[in-house]
Amino acid sequence: MCRMTGTSKGSAACLPCHNEIRVAMRFLSLVFLAFVTVFALPGAADAKVIRDVIYHEAPGLDPGDVRADVYMPEDAKDAPMVIMMHGGAWTFGNKQNALGLNQARYFTEQGFVFIAINYRLAPSHRFPAQEEDAAAAIAYFHEHSKEYGADPDKLFLMGHSAGAHMAALVAIDPDYLDAYGLKTDVIKGVAALDSAAYNLSRTGRDGEIPDFYHPAFTGDDPDVWAAASPTLLVEEETPIPPFLLLYVDRAVAPARAKELAETLKGKGHKAEAKLIKKRSHKSLNDRLGAKGDKAAPMIVDFFREQLAD
Repeated sequence: MCRMTGTSKGSAACLPCHNEIRVAMRFLSLVFLAFVTVFALPGAADAKVIRDVIYHEAPGLDPGDVRADVYMPEDAKDAPMVIMMHGGAWTFGNKQNALGLNQARYFTEQGFVFIAINYRLAPSHRFPAQEEDAAAAIAYFHEHSKEYGADPDKLFLMGHSAGAHMAALVAIDPDYLDAYGLKTDVIKGVAALDSAAYNLSRTGRDGEIPDFYHPAFTGDDPDVWAAASPTLLVEEETPIPPFLLLYVDRAVAPARAKELAETLKGKGHKAEAKLIKKRSHKSLNDRLGAKGDKAAPMIVDFFREQLAD
């Protein structure tokens, strides 16, 4: 509906009502958001990008849940590769919109094949679906590494938040990779960015884990929490790769990162927990690889140290 208003005697103009203005503005906002999203996806200007590689096929799996984007340095051959697992509380995000804008560019410029994966999300798919998908991705790219210019013996994991928890768990609990006939020593190093979930049993209070974790993990089964806690699963005889645990100054995360690092070292494994200053949980991921960022060079140095050993 329009309302009429007189501009002079005997004349009238049709003005849009308030609701129509709101609808129009909302439509324009959605168009702008879609435009920004498309052109703000992470990429690498000088890298070849292969999108939507299906890394796992099984009955009942939605192919969209198990796709990966592969960013390859120009003329890549026998390059080290990084498999990146995005954050989002195990419930949201994907291989593009949950990554910082500079990650793929930075790591390909440093000579790494950068692989960003999707995985099944809770609550439709609860633990351990996410870790099972991570293991499937590791197995696929280990087997098909040459097709993407990578070396299967130079495979690294990286993850942020929920993705950091996933990377840690699949590198520590041998059962996930054992399903593909692989051992955890196919992983040469893990860079885990600011997860507070390395020990769900300690994170929980009064016999329950926080509501925040309920969509991914049952809220009333301590056995599930223990099975999802990398810190509680560290074994001396498991060939666990070296860990770099980065954290920011926020509640819980520093204590959980330090605890995991100490537990790994106590069982004879290599691990270091480091504070990244002037970063929040979000900006640590968003700014990774940007100009002036200190975390990404730290990760690359850590990976190269493992290649040199």
